[in-house]
Amino acid sequence: MSGFRLAVPADAERLVKLIRLAYRGEASRQGWTSEADLVDGDRVNIEQVLGLIEGPNSMMLVLDGEDGITACCQLEDRGNSLAYFGTFAVSPAAQGAGLGRRLMAEAERQAVLAFGADVLEMTVLAQQEMLIAWYERLGFRRTGETRPFPADQTFARPLRDGLHFVALAKSLA
Repeated sequence: MSGFRLAVPADAERLVKLIRLAYRGEASRQGWTSEADLVDGDRVNIEQVLGLIEGPNSMMLVLDGEDGITACCQLEDRGNSLAYFGTFAVSPAAQGAGLGRRLMAEAERQAVLAFGADVLEMTVLAQQEMLIAWYERLGFRRTGETRPFPADQTFARPLRDGLHFVALAKSLA
């Protein structure tokens, strides 16, 4: 049986591999959340993951499975009872088994406990309609706000024009 815990710096290398695999790796095409046809690049490096783990207003949750870390997400306290949810990754081989839903529920619980959040916010590539629909089934709603895509030669090279994020939010009250 797998369990939740906070990530520690020693997890950083494994988390980088999981995040890259889930978002952009060739294996990500097994899963339904892949961005491999939208964006190329490394997605994240060890220094960035360490920042998410060790940041003063941040935490990384991990879900351990039989073969190590199976899923992860980051929560950030944005103040005014708002928490941000991001860097959500589930191993492509484990997608469809309810792990993402379990991790999301734990993230919501932790956002309330750790940050006193009333609202959980996230951004999703607008072109990821299936993923947005999944979040909407979990109670998230589009806020109407869009944000630019942060193109970067190393981490995020767009493979098509017009990439941008839509903001989603869910009341935790």
